[in-house]
Amino acid sequence: MFAGLGKLVLLALALSAADALHPIRVTVVVVFASTKLNVIDPKLAALALEVQKREPALIGFLIVDSQHKSLAVGGTHTFGLPEKLEMPVKICKPKDKDGRVGMAIQPPGLGEITYTCMCDKFFPVVTPQVMAKGERLIVVVMAKPCPGK
Repeated sequence: MFAGLGKLVLLALALSAADALHPIRVTVVVVFASTKLNVIDPKLAALALEVQKREPALIGFLIVDSQHKSLAVGGTHTFGLPEKLEMPVKICKPKDKDGRVGMAIQPPGLGEITYTCMCDKFFPVVTPQVMAKGERLIVVVMAKPCPGK
């Protein structure tokens, strides 16, 4: 009985180590929120409703850019944002048994944010950064394992 349990533990450790070797695909979506232009990209309807609960003056939401990069666990990439801004993203922990990936991001105007996210789920951050034409910068981050890439 104990031999079987030992094999299960070794298998679980091997699978966990294998997950750590697979890169994580990080997607960063750049959104501008406006107090003037009342247009909401249909892809952002749910995000707009949530943001407007705290910031009702933001009435327009448009996708400006989308980028992705595959990173190894422990790897960091600095995503270029509009107006020469940047946002470093680090993969801190591989996917756990619940499908969560540990990440650290540093959006403009904010300190480092460390969190775990479900794979294939977006994590939006409304930054204090105001762009040249008055829009607020929102960065939306998603991570998902991408074995074999």
